[in-house]
Amino acid sequence: MTPSIVYDLSRLVTRVLNATPNGIDRIDVLLARHFLIHGDFKALAVGLGFIGPRVLSRNAALAAIERASAVWREDLAAHEGSPAYEVVVARLLDASGGGAGVPPRIVASRPHRPLHIARTIIRHLPPGAQSPRRAAPRGALYLNATHFPLEWKRHVAWLDERPDVRPLFWIHDLLAVERPEWFWGREPALHAQRLDLLARRGAGAAVASRAVEDSLRDHLARRGRPNLPIVRIAPPVAPIFAAPRHEDSRLAQTAFFIVCGTIEPRKNHLLLLRVWRRLIARLGREAPKLVVIGKRGWNNGEILAALEDEALRGHVIEVAGLPTPDYKRLLDHCRALLAPSLAEGFGLPVAEALWGGTPVVASDIPPFLEQDGREISYRDPSSEADWFNAIVAKTQASAAPRGTSIAAATAPSMWGATFFAEFDAFLRNLAA
Repeated sequence: MTPSIVYDLSRLVTRVLNATPNGIDRIDVLLARHFLIHGDFKALAVGLGFIGPRVLSRNAALAAIERASAVWREDLAAHEGSPAYEVVVARLLDASGGGAGVPPRIVASRPHRPLHIARTIIRHLPPGAQSPRRAAPRGALYLNATHFPLEWKRHVAWLDERPDVRPLFWIHDLLAVERPEWFWGREPALHAQRLDLLARRGAGAAVASRAVEDSLRDHLARRGRPNLPIVRIAPPVAPIFAAPRHEDSRLAQTAFFIVCGTIEPRKNHLLLLRVWRRLIARLGREAPKLVVIGKRGWNNGEILAALEDEALRGHVIEVAGLPTPDYKRLLDHCRALLAPSLAEGFGLPVAEALWGGTPVVASDIPPFLEQDGREISYRDPSSEADWFNAIVAKTQASAAPRGTSIAAATAPSMWGATFFAEFDAFLRNLAA
């Protein structure tokens, strides 16, 4: 008998609020398309409703996915840079070394953001749409790959009314409960609720790294579920990161680095900003530039003050809302992606960079060490000197040829067939 999957699209429906996807969004899109289009399961999609979750028709679910992708400009042509990209390039090419009068931040905004989620829900969840409590096939697996909105009782109450439905959650990390000081006010308590739901009702879990698996097993053991089935599997990388390089001749001789991720304490931006002060002091106008890609998060007052410092303005470029094709183009031309995080669940930007052959300098934390490869080198995230030396070396090695990408070495298995075959097998075992 073909297993049934109830795939939760709630986060994807709400992400029309954002100008660009993050790592979890990209994973969500790949999984949703797999189960709704390519999978070997009977798939049913549910989405966030005004009075609780509601079933989406297959066409409505696919339309919701494509609407989010269109909002994020994921189909931007390789030769067609967005306005934000062109501003970034202009600043990378500015050799004056001065930042006076230059706005500290480039933002690709989404106008009328509060209206988008309501319009999306109305468009894809028509009046009379069924609750999954009624519509979910008997014995189905309920899959939530994003954490959201597992903390909303109204959204998950139906699971207690349908004990035959077996929930599976992708747990990206436990950092909010392990290091609450890094997160915004209520997030630690909300994440604890999600983990408690998994312990109480979960049939299984997926994780991306051994570090998360070990933390999750310890957490579940303390809550009476030591034997919950867990699959550890590196998440798929979006195919765009395997695309051939699209040369931008303007950037061919430009020395710059990228750091990508929400601007928050655990991403360790402050370390890089201290390094860049030293680079500017030593090299002046010849210092490489740093492109900081990501939205502003929480508990980041000290980071933002440093980003807005005139002393860094000519060499540090902050941009939010950059479409993925533009991010890929910058990855193709930078000296390296820098990932100085203090903690991660996996680190998808590292995988994306390695996938396309971009060198990476990363913290020597366990999830990054699991992504070992020829193009990655590791540094102590507490050592400013280590990072300074690594960045100077990468800058001076500008003429070195770029290494072979993981995509070229392993395609098409890494991002597609191998991942989905293993994940599908795990789901079939749960459904048996």
